[in-house]
Amino acid sequence: MNLNNLKAFVKVVEFGSFLEAAKHLSVTQPAISLRIQALEEHFNTKLINRTINGVQLTPQGEVIFGKIKEMLYLWESLEEQFLGGEPKGKLVIGASTIPSEYLLPKMIKEFKSAYPNVEFKMKISGSKLVAEWLANRTVDVAITGEPPRTPMLYVKPLMSEKLNIIAPIHFDDNEIKLFSDLFREDWIIREKNSDTRLSFEKMVQSLGCSLEQMNVVAELGSTEAVVAAVESGLGISVVSSFAAERAEKYGRVKIIEVHDFQVNRNFYFSCLAENKNIPLIAAFLQFFDKEMNP
Repeated sequence: MNLNNLKAFVKVVEFGSFLEAAKHLSVTQPAISLRIQALEEHFNTKLINRTINGVQLTPQGEVIFGKIKEMLYLWESLEEQFLGGEPKGKLVIGASTIPSEYLLPKMIKEFKSAYPNVEFKMKISGSKLVAEWLANRTVDVAITGEPPRTPMLYVKPLMSEKLNIIAPIHFDDNEIKLFSDLFREDWIIREKNSDTRLSFEKMVQSLGCSLEQMNVVAELGSTEAVVAAVESGLGISVVSSFAAERAEKYGRVKIIEVHDFQVNRNFYFSCLAENKNIPLIAAFLQFFDKEMNP
């Protein structure tokens, strides 16, 4: 197996161009063509068709491309794990909404300042889907609410936070003492399967109630959308303390304190157990953990 041929094939597909692949790999375009030709001869099939719009994989090429990507990923992981050195390469992070908006941007900036040869990509969804991405190797690491506890995953708690009730600035909360005092207000909640919503639902259920009994006027798909809706006077809501405190600081909403509303949740780092010692992943975890728990 010639790794140079495999890398040439992958780069031609990713760039959609023999010329751009050659520039990236610091070789000539004819050299790239010879490597693709050698690969096609090895598999005795056509892998790529050239078109006016670039290159297009044949059906056989699509199958082989996917397998070669997996092989190169495993090979690079082995090199990183056993050869070590300063963290470098590409790290794909799967994140739920709150970490992606309030934790990771600052963390990534600081990490890149320390390790400029690291490239980041972030995919965002609910914790359940992010865990599936991790299992399918679509992402390298995940920062989410609690992931499934399986032997295939290495899981480490990073930090905890609480949820806050927020209301429009001019909301009269003088007589608000208990959560039940807010029960009949108009409520804005996150979409189903959101970590924030799931935590809120558990709390409401612990009081012997359910969301179906509340006057829910809107279900929205992001924390910022919820804050904006509360700011406009549509209703009240529950959001991450990160979002609540920032919005209150800028005079957009007010935080409502009630005696019997205490919702805390944890955020976790997770990766495939077999990958936890890869230098880039290990360095990112160590950096993140140090920043969250100085």
